[in-house]
Amino acid sequence: MSEDALAADTEYQIIRSETPVWEDGFKIGEPTGEICCCSCGRSAMNIDEIPHQQDCSQRWARTDYWRDRFLSE
Repeated sequence: MSEDALAADTEYQIIRSETPVWEDGFKIGEPTGEICCCSCGRSAMNIDEIPHQQDCSQRWARTDYWRDRFLSE
């Protein structure tokens, strides 16, 4: 797997609401803002913050923004 979170070989799914608006503030089918890793099923509000499982093939995938911001000198 690529270390680039936005590469073609990484897979994520946008989580959509499955409940009425009065339950979670989103209409049924509306994106909640959460993103889920298709490899391990874990999710977060930010693709770089997903707490992947230890054996997830996408565990080390990060965006260029994250790398530039946190790995720079």
